[in-house]
Amino acid sequence: MNLAICTLSLIPLRADKSHRSEMVSQLLFGELFDVLKQEKEWSYIKILENGYEGWLQNGQFESISANNSNKKVKIVGINQAHAVENQNSINLIHGSPIELTGTDSVLINEKSYKLDGELRTPSQDDFAIEFPNLIAHYLNAPYLWGGRSAYGIDCSGLSQLVYRHFGIVIPRDAWQQAEGGIVVDFVSEAKAGDLAFFDNEEGRITHVGIMIDSETIFHASAKVRIDKFDSEGIYNQDYKHYSHKFRIMKRYF
Repeated sequence: MNLAICTLSLIPLRADKSHRSEMVSQLLFGELFDVLKQEKEWSYIKILENGYEGWLQNGQFESISANNSNKKVKIVGINQAHAVENQNSINLIHGSPIELTGTDSVLINEKSYKLDGELRTPSQDDFAIEFPNLIAHYLNAPYLWGGRSAYGIDCSGLSQLVYRHFGIVIPRDAWQQAEGGIVVDFVSEAKAGDLAFFDNEEGRITHVGIMIDSETIFHASAKVRIDKFDSEGIYNQDYKHYSHKFRIMKRYF
């Protein structure tokens, strides 16, 4: 296995080694992974943070030596940020993990990237202040299967990036996220930040949303939106019907 790092703003992770294959997720600048298999044009990788696997196109990342640093990782905030290397500027997506090697720079192999913009130390202490800002940042972002940015995001990508903002690592997919945390027994006890999960007719977890309070949920369905919530599920206020059937609620912090 070879350690590697994403060196572009946002790259697709695919189910198979083809541009026509399903995009199962995306990687952000600075995210680390193991290259399990490398072929001429594609590499099969495993993300270090959550074990997610898929195919990346070669040329969108760089191999690096073992990461033995004990430095704390910062993440890109919701305001605009860039990584500049010589004359090349890379737009950075919210949640991109940055391990600074200087006061405002990161070194990847022989390339030194100067960071310009908001970097934050992930912390739960400022949840009450930051959570409304995150809602405003992602609100009305288009739904995109496998997406992980305000330019296009899916339901579990949204919950994953919101949690990363506060230093909490959760898995990639909704069904995986539902396996962690502590059960919230009663809907009336829901608090901001709790994750609500929803199933399909076969009983499979297929959707997740983030509670704003015990009666309101923030989630990605067609777009990132705010809807009413009760013990039956999510009530879509635009179409005047329940769009998702409630299964379980979990608390991670």
